Amino acid sequence: MKQNTLCLIIDKDKDRILFGMKKRGFGEGKINGFGGKIEESDESIYHAAAREVSEECNLNIHTDYIVKYGEIDFYFPYKEDWNQKVHIFIAYQWEGEPKESEEMSTVWYRLKDIPFENMWDTDKNWMPYILNNKKIKATFHFKEDNNTTDRFNIEEVESFD
Repeated sequence: MKQNTLCLIIDKDKDRILFGMKKRGFGEGKINGFGGKIEESDESIYHAAAREVSEECNLNIHTDYIVKYGEIDFYFPYKEDWNQKVHIFIAYQWEGEPKESEEMSTVWYRLKDIPFENMWDTDKNWMPYILNNKKIKATFHFKEDNNTTDRFNIEEVESFD
């Protein structure tokens, strides 16, 4: 199973979250956090998350400021090469200003106005846990359209070992 990262950028002072709209590739047209594949050159999943954020929205995040909140296994039974484990992080501190990249545009949303209707169908189920400081392990299975959630399980955990 592929290993990927997803980092949510949250500005607590202004009660907002930074998302990007995917302009190409997997998830094109959907609003999402920033992340992607873990590469062999990445020292850790935290370094992978920081690298992806930098590449996709121009923010620099020190790995000490990235907190892991989730591990989610996504299963696409009708497109198995899309199956992936995603390590979910939140960053509350960064350097720089968000900037659009070739892959992602950037938009701030108020935390109470998250546009779930423009995101992956699964996000409305797992993201509220993480935004409420709950760590989770979850499994999601998609329907034949590779977009709609078929079934899922979310379990709160104390930590990731």
